[in-house]
Amino acid sequence: MTTLVAPADTLAESQRLMTALEHLNSELPFASTILAVHQPTHHELQQTHERSERAVNLWRAALAHRWECEVAGRRLYKRLLRQMIEHYGSEHAPAIQLISRSGAEANSSPTELLADLRRLNAALKVGETPLFGTEPQAEVEQHCTALDRAIQAANTYETERRNAVLEHRMAREAYRRVRTDIHRQLEAHYGERFPAALSEVFSE
Repeated sequence: MTTLVAPADTLAESQRLMTALEHLNSELPFASTILAVHQPTHHELQQTHERSERAVNLWRAALAHRWECEVAGRRLYKRLLRQMIEHYGSEHAPAIQLISRSGAEANSSPTELLADLRRLNAALKVGETPLFGTEPQAEVEQHCTALDRAIQAANTYETERRNAVLEHRMAREAYRRVRTDIHRQLEAHYGERFPAALSEVFSE
């Protein structure tokens, strides 16, 4: 009877409980005492819920941006590597072997892709005359910078998301304890016949 509902509904349930207690303030002798405990718990639940939602949205946006940078960087890497293979005449040429990871690039992580691009950029700079000119180098460096920033942003927002979700989980646990204690007090006062508004809250 006192099981906590799903996370998405906890805040709404807490609000219904507080509203029901406010309506019973005139007839329930200890309603104001219960409300004094429940209101700050509800406020913390609301605040952590909002922070958690905001952190999750920012994290998702950062992941989407990182993915865009990955796709663009991988396309550039494949294009330039193909040009280098054509230039050296074989994918087994020593210069290519120093860059390529024998096809493992296809499933590379964001940080691995960044390392691949940086190795590629270093190879383009070898010799007195840069391979294919300076334009590809500038393009690779631009993608490296963008991907590096996207990786850092995604990592930062991931940490913030974890912290915000943990805070909200702790607030939900605090609400669960308060809810259980409120139910115990109400049961001692009403028995099993709760007012309708309270029955709706505790029957869920």
